[in-house]
Amino acid sequence: MASDYTFFFVMLSFCGIMLLVTFVYVLRRAFAGDAGEIGGWELRGAWGRVTAVARITLAEGIRTKIAAGFTGLVLIAIPLFLVICTGDGTISGEVKMFLAYSLGFASFWLALLTIFFSCRSLSMEVAQRQIYGVVSKPIPRWQILVGKWTGVMILNVSLLAVVCLATYAGHRYKLWRFKADLAHELHTFGGLTPADANAAVAALDSVEGKGVKGQGSPVVSTLAKALGQTNDQISEKLLMLPEATRVNLRRFDELRRQVLTARATLTPPEIPDLPDLVDEQYAAMEKESRLPAGWTVRETKLRIKAAIKASYMTVPFRMGRTWTMKGGPPPSEERDFLMSVRFKIRPSSYLDSVSEFDLERDTLLAEWGVGNPTPDPPPYFSLLAAHPVNTFNEFEIETESVAEDGAVILSFMNIDPRRVSAAFDFPFGLQVLYRVGSFEMNVFQVYLAILIPLACLGAVGVCASTFLSFPVGSLIVIVIYIISLCIGFVAESLGITEDYYDPEHITWAIQLRQGIVNSMDWAFAIGDCEPVTNLIEGRAIGWSRLWTLTWKFVLLKGLLTLTLAVMIFRRRELAAVTV
Repeated sequence: MASDYTFFFVMLSFCGIMLLVTFVYVLRRAFAGDAGEIGGWELRGAWGRVTAVARITLAEGIRTKIAAGFTGLVLIAIPLFLVICTGDGTISGEVKMFLAYSLGFASFWLALLTIFFSCRSLSMEVAQRQIYGVVSKPIPRWQILVGKWTGVMILNVSLLAVVCLATYAGHRYKLWRFKADLAHELHTFGGLTPADANAAVAALDSVEGKGVKGQGSPVVSTLAKALGQTNDQISEKLLMLPEATRVNLRRFDELRRQVLTARATLTPPEIPDLPDLVDEQYAAMEKESRLPAGWTVRETKLRIKAAIKASYMTVPFRMGRTWTMKGGPPPSEERDFLMSVRFKIRPSSYLDSVSEFDLERDTLLAEWGVGNPTPDPPPYFSLLAAHPVNTFNEFEIETESVAEDGAVILSFMNIDPRRVSAAFDFPFGLQVLYRVGSFEMNVFQVYLAILIPLACLGAVGVCASTFLSFPVGSLIVIVIYIISLCIGFVAESLGITEDYYDPEHITWAIQLRQGIVNSMDWAFAIGDCEPVTNLIEGRAIGWSRLWTLTWKFVLLKGLLTLTLAVMIFRRRELAAVTV
């Protein structure tokens, strides 16, 4: 243990020295020289001058090989992903993989383009002395920097809009191709006329109700209504289709309800009064002389805390747990408004198949309940099923099972005959999702969410270009970008969460680590909220969250960064006066 702490403090000291050297170097380069701009912060006529600089910057970006190379790479990659992204072979897997690759790849390369372009524009003009033609004009330097940042963002807004439109068109093409193939197979194998096959495919977009298997599926009833036939007749025709097509038909319905939508999320509440519960159990163990020998108070309370958390998230055999989730909207009166329970079960041991109960390997038998089963409740929904473990699953809830204030009472009973415990990783391992908007609205929110870190990176890049050369500035901003992506791993590796220490006994080493990580989080965060992951899971980012990220990382951090850039640039001597 001592050697681990020694290694930690050696590495921490080394990183601190390197950061200090970098900081001193940056300050020295930033404030070197006594000459600079004498003018003030003039606002009159600023709009015209800023837009003129932005137009020049944008034209320069379009002409440069860096922007052309990045743009060409992104625009070539999207059609390529449209062809090669097959996922698990189903229509749902294809669409989700295409969305993830297209938008994820584009956002990463646009971040690099923003870094290189924002660091290059001003620094290269200074190095090649092109800036003389600008600063000799009656234009304050702050307007030059704002114009540079605006030009960078106009390029980002335009390219990202093209990427999002191409991604949306690509997913529509995949859906169109799926429907065309389905209509062909309904005509070839199902015996439908071409007109009836097209009518059946068109009716898939109006399917309503919970997704279930068999004749009770809303897909079967919708097709029966569209073709004027019974559910039995439609089921017989669907059985004539190839197995892969029937699976694809079910996955298409899941895709519509779980991905091509925008859903908000409810999670189980935090454990109430956790410190009080720990103290109560510690006092009871001390009174009964059950404290472990040789353990400190801190170690004992940490174990008690871990046991309480595990009991809250773990359901033993023949036991149940109930969680009340609040904060959701009131139930919608629309028929197609459904809520979903999304969960991932981790068993305590390996699960083999059980032929007696018809249980497959790696599945766990459980009973869910949604609603309040006491008298005078909203309708109670129950589900008895064997769910695959170690993977995410979803089942849907009628909105009648939700209370008027939007609260959801969710219960889980572990009845698996193999006598294993079932655990959920909160908050992501158990969630309730409800529809709040359309897929198009979700794509637009993702578009705005991707722009937020690009705007922050653009401000940092413009600031770096005021006193650093293009290679050095790009390298520093790239390091900032990488740290911002890895800040969660840094916090976990330093062990600053309450899982690793007792909140009542915080040592100076823990305080030091907390201060370092919190400072890094504040300094290097750029507002990335994982928009692509939210999109492929059908989660809405939300307007309130977008506004919070905008004012925090664009209006506050971006404005502070540009203000620092202006202070540095105004002090910079661009050319010595010779007599």
